[in-house]
Amino acid sequence: MVALEQDAPNRRGVLRLLFGIIGRPRATFDHLSEHGRGQWWLPALLTLLLITLPVVVAAPITAEQSREALSAVQEELDEGSSAEEQAQMERAASIVASPLITVVFPAVGGVAGRVVGWLVWAGALYLAGMALGGRSAFGQLLRMVVWTWVPYALRGLLQTVYILLSGQLILNPGLSGLVRAGGSVRQMIATPPGLGQQLLAAILSRLDLFLVWHLILLVIGVAVTMRISRRKAILVTLAVWMLLTALGLIPTAIGAAFTQATVVGS
Repeated sequence: MVALEQDAPNRRGVLRLLFGIIGRPRATFDHLSEHGRGQWWLPALLTLLLITLPVVVAAPITAEQSREALSAVQEELDEGSSAEEQAQMERAASIVASPLITVVFPAVGGVAGRVVGWLVWAGALYLAGMALGGRSAFGQLLRMVVWTWVPYALRGLLQTVYILLSGQLILNPGLSGLVRAGGSVRQMIATPPGLGQQLLAAILSRLDLFLVWHLILLVIGVAVTMRISRRKAILVTLAVWMLLTALGLIPTAIGAAFTQATVVGS
């Protein structure tokens, strides 16, 4: 009881901590490593909300594009197709444009994926940091990782505003526009990009200023939380980021290979 009373004056409000992550990250992580045990849940909820908002506001546009894609496929299959096959295509169009597909599944999947991602990041940083002589509890690292996702919360807010004001989806996030050419849905279906182009686009889509900000926060947070040098913190952070990025490209590679096999087979 006495320890709690002594610790209470040292605790900072969550709003002050959010501004601290932006303006004074090292001092803020120092404070969080000692007094931030119960203050991680609000940035976690805020981040999950703001990375989900773009999916919600983009749902009507996504539904319309799904209908357009199926319409393009249907036009290709119209010749010689039976009335039953056309009815199946119409049912498929209504399903892919439904709120369950455009909102619920992507939102739930995004939230679940982010929570699992935090756990994986914390676990990987914990193992890599311990190998280099760091000392920290897993819970401390997990809370630190959650706080380092504040830049992505801000990105989600900016993306939401952009979609609402422009009425358009963000088709080429990050630097992916350098290798991903624009085109109609019909052209994308007729000539899908190759495996190399899809993998390169997937990598470049992750590269933006918010990633740089996030990695800088991770380096600072790892150094403070695990009590290791900045050089070791940079090594740990970049090694984990490259490993998890490579693992995250596996679904893209499988999907691209399947698409290429389908095109060749047809």
